[in-house]
Amino acid sequence: MKKKTPVWLLSLGILTIVFGFFSMYINDCLAKQAEVALEQQKKQELAKKKVVKKTYLEEVNDKISANQFKHRMEIPLILQTDKRWKDTYYGVEDGDPIQNTLEINGCAIASLAMVSSYLDKKEETPLDILKWSGNRFFSKDQGTSWSIFSMYAEEHNYLFADLEDNMELVKAHLMKGHPVIISVKPGYFTEIGHIMVLSGYNEETNMFWLNNPSDTKKKSHTVKEFKEEFLKQEAIRYWAIYK
Repeated sequence: MKKKTPVWLLSLGILTIVFGFFSMYINDCLAKQAEVALEQQKKQELAKKKVVKKTYLEEVNDKISANQFKHRMEIPLILQTDKRWKDTYYGVEDGDPIQNTLEINGCAIASLAMVSSYLDKKEETPLDILKWSGNRFFSKDQGTSWSIFSMYAEEHNYLFADLEDNMELVKAHLMKGHPVIISVKPGYFTEIGHIMVLSGYNEETNMFWLNNPSDTKKKSHTVKEFKEEFLKQEAIRYWAIYK
């Protein structure tokens, strides 16, 4: 007659088998958790290494703020094509909203925003200028009237000088740290006429810096220096606005 296996021994065997399977399950779970944690760590490290690419506008303004351009005022570049305001209406009263926007007509408005931001040491956007000007200085045939510059200076307690086409006066004002607005004819900078801001002058090299409100990375006008003779060929008139 065979001996019966004790109950406790059978129970122990069953427990051993169950524990073995449970240990395998736990080890498998821990291994999967470790894999997930490692993957998350890799993603975090990649995210830290990944550098967010700056726009041309951001790159230029970073360089201006860091004084990387010699003999240049810290006048911020403000673009009329900025998505924050490019579609804002500016132009002929009750005109075509597609053709009358800051993106198309706003070079003078954006230029005043640059000058004002520099003089008052605080951000002034084309929308702020537009609150003051409305469309009252704009005409279909002429675009923005040059009278906007003297009126803006007068109403904001700035000093103003119409420099006409006198380049020597332009140089003198720039060397004193006075922004100079420049109007150019159709040519290198524009097909229809344009307003920009002269932001610096190097007396040693006789070269000028400018801020172009319609600039792009492809043009890169704001990071180039321009010769006097070249500017004289393009320019029609200059105005200094300062304190």
